[in-house]
Amino acid sequence: MVKKINFDEIERIKKQKSGLDVLADIYLYAVLGEPLQEDDIQRLKWYGLTLQNNDISNASFTLKIKIINAKLTLEQLKVITTISKEFTNNSAKFVARQNLEFDNIKIFDIPAIFNLLNSVELNSIYASGHVPTNIMSCPINGYNQNQATDVSELVENLNEAFEANKNFVNLPNELKILVDGCGCVDEDCKDNDLFFKAIKSCNGKIQFKVDVGVNEKIYNIGYIAPSQVVSLAKAVAKIYRDYGFRENEKQSKLASLVKDWGIDRFINVLQSELTFKIKESYDFIDTKKDFENYYGVYNSNKDGFSFVGFELKDKNINAQGLEKLYTLLNEYKATTIKITPKENIIVLDVPTKNAQEFEKKLKQNF
Repeated sequence: MVKKINFDEIERIKKQKSGLDVLADIYLYAVLGEPLQEDDIQRLKWYGLTLQNNDISNASFTLKIKIINAKLTLEQLKVITTISKEFTNNSAKFVARQNLEFDNIKIFDIPAIFNLLNSVELNSIYASGHVPTNIMSCPINGYNQNQATDVSELVENLNEAFEANKNFVNLPNELKILVDGCGCVDEDCKDNDLFFKAIKSCNGKIQFKVDVGVNEKIYNIGYIAPSQVVSLAKAVAKIYRDYGFRENEKQSKLASLVKDWGIDRFINVLQSELTFKIKESYDFIDTKKDFENYYGVYNSNKDGFSFVGFELKDKNINAQGLEKLYTLLNEYKATTIKITPKENIIVLDVPTKNAQEFEKKLKQNF
């Protein structure tokens, strides 16, 4: 049986060996059958693995996969379905922060699963653990006719800046970041530590409004240019790493540090880490939050195409659901889906002539 680990004990575990360094041990456990060490069970979270049961001699794990930009292609759906059927007893579910999770995984199957994920540019590095986790984004960004700007490349750059970055391998807890380019994500930081919202001025220039969340309240940091987003996010992560509270879990989030310091001191320290000036105000035209549920058929900004959103009534989509989705996308000549913040699905590139019929089929099957 695995003993319960206190929060201060996790700090000891992280200091003794980096969560990134557990990858070599994963392969030793998988290939040689070495018995799992309890400390390493905590470190496995840095690769998206969480113990599912308490029997360390017959351990099963959940595996969280990051869905970058909330986007999955047909090829990726096919590989995910294969993993679900061959290694996870058909499990698969969409979970918080636009991730996918498998259950029932044995340690000896991890190398094969990682190889399959790598073959379609998916991975679980920093999917969980005390690190900057998957960057959330608006699921219709790039396709919304009313968007302020397409932030897809920016979201990729943020993920690349943080993923497997040893400078941010040991934060006090998770750092959750959201980027919105559409104005259609509810500006609510209670589930996000750091929030970047694209806004447009009267002359069409794009800036990002930067907020932090503290106890379900939102505090504005200021306004920055798109080219400054990654630098500011890294500076926030550095401050959180160096000054965040590590004594107990309840006070370990970024919000506790901001509350203790006060927003003015936090901004002053943040500004000292930057080579550019954060603007205190900006004259802009805000965008409206038009797509709260994302359900239905909408005109895309891609000529001849629509995007179709539908509620996934059972988030445990499993292998059968993934196969249905893959088959329908093929049948209606669509290639890409996105996962919404509430774990529903949007099919991005449905030929407009097929969109209404396609929506009916989705409702029938899901």
